[in-house]
Amino acid sequence: MAKKTSEGFTWTPSTGLTDGLPTAGVVNSPRRIKLVQDAVCDVIVIGAGYAGLVASRDLSTQGKKSLLLEGRDRLGGRTWNASIDGFNYEMGGTWVHWQMPHIYREVSLYGLENDWVVRQNPGSREQLQLTHDDETTIYSRVLGLFCNADGDHLRHSWKYAFGTDQSPERVAKLDKMSCQDRLDEIRAQLSSNELAMLVAILQQMGGAEVGKIGYFSVIHWWVLGGHSVLGLNHMALHTRLGSGNSTLHRRIFDHAVSTGQLSYSFSTPVASIREADGVVTVQSRQGQAWRAKAVICTVPLNVLTSIQFEPPLPSAKVKAARQGQVNNCNKIHFDVKGPDLPWTSLASPGKGLVSAFGDGLTPAHNTGVVAFGPDPDAHNGIRLRDLCSVQAGLMHLAPEERGEVVVERIVSHDWNEDEFARGSWCIAPPEFATRKPGLPMLTGPTAGAAGSTERCRLVLKPLIRLPLHHVRHKGGRQSSKL
Repeated sequence: MAKKTSEGFTWTPSTGLTDGLPTAGVVNSPRRIKLVQDAVCDVIVIGAGYAGLVASRDLSTQGKKSLLLEGRDRLGGRTWNASIDGFNYEMGGTWVHWQMPHIYREVSLYGLENDWVVRQNPGSREQLQLTHDDETTIYSRVLGLFCNADGDHLRHSWKYAFGTDQSPERVAKLDKMSCQDRLDEIRAQLSSNELAMLVAILQQMGGAEVGKIGYFSVIHWWVLGGHSVLGLNHMALHTRLGSGNSTLHRRIFDHAVSTGQLSYSFSTPVASIREADGVVTVQSRQGQAWRAKAVICTVPLNVLTSIQFEPPLPSAKVKAARQGQVNNCNKIHFDVKGPDLPWTSLASPGKGLVSAFGDGLTPAHNTGVVAFGPDPDAHNGIRLRDLCSVQAGLMHLAPEERGEVVVERIVSHDWNEDEFARGSWCIAPPEFATRKPGLPMLTGPTAGAAGSTERCRLVLKPLIRLPLHHVRHKGGRQSSKL
């Protein structure tokens, strides 16, 4: 039976709210340090999310003496799943696809090529009901129009998602815009239903008021999806691992441990990273200190300011970390009584939740529903532990023809109150790239930034997540993700 992490919570009518969730990501022996006191190891890796785990595995399999430090009591960072009564609840990053080269390399390496769950397909809410074809047409039109920044859907001006040959003048212009600015530009070309759908897409994508979401982040996703709405949805909102992200974490971690080269310590938040005379010293909040020839730090952008660096990081990186990314989305799982899979709902402004979709049957033959809400401080946001408001938000989204909605279970984790996340997947505000000269773009799936010397390398790894729609559509399909 999986051990419990202290993170997350579950609620049922009979037990009420209970903190902590069972997950395969909790390691039986949370600390194993094989280093001689005062020894200098080859590399210290900070963070046991995908970036940190892969780095630890690659180093240890190459014979490098490595130490993995993790502030949480589990593997996985912002991608992990809880397992309750035979059902996997993805608490953070969820969707995996074979066109995601870095993560699919791990899927293939550990024999999970057939371990797929295809997201269950929809229906929806509000006054408008759409067929699948209608939904596809309208959704493609509104998001395509929104992302068509140059009249050619960026097919030539931004061919490659991580290319660096875009016009600096064009980048500066687009980076200056918020999503609200772009909405204002195209408002006259949209019907009221189309505008409502687009607002819901953007708020679910960015987890914030649309005026706070950088337009540049959204069109970067567009390019990552091959300059196509359907391509974007298929790559990023279609398939997840049946055994859960935590299974893949364990396989990477166990592989690294099996080499005999990896030491590790969980529940060990890092307080400082100091470099002097060619050696990097990492000190934990508890006062322990370890030394290494190099450090790989994989903490999220919004957490970077919690660590003291000496010498200090370059000013552009410090400014970026202080400003932070803006996504404070809520993600909530519901078990709804009855096997009513095919519905998806979107609402703008909604009642604390802007979207919900059926995502599989539980072993008890209830409907698994995943819902998303914007920043709790947004005008239409709610607090996760306000369970009355959370359930009211779901009731508002549920299709009227479905009848009574009986919630059998709620499962969630508050990423905004999580000191090791301080928000959800990375969405940059306006003027983020051009106001940080010399800073690598931080809106992609991974971004590396050299520290004060080449020895201290920061890997800032945001969660990828994609759009959803607003209007109600029967038997259509949808897009969403955390």
